[in-house]
Amino acid sequence: AGVASVSAPVFDGDRVIAAVGVSGPIERLTRQPGTKYGPAVMAAARRVEQALRGS
Repeated sequence: AGVASVSAPVFDGDRVIAAVGVSGPIERLTRQPGTKYGPAVMAAARRVEQALRGS
């Protein structure tokens, strides 16, 4: 048993102000969760940045 995770930073200009992440059992996320979930997590972080900018 173990835990896997993938996360992406949320930027305000050149500063990291938050992060978006997903974590769960390795059996569900696999040992390389970035391959499957990385693009969606990164897209979510970009959407948060856009929302914070008001666009």
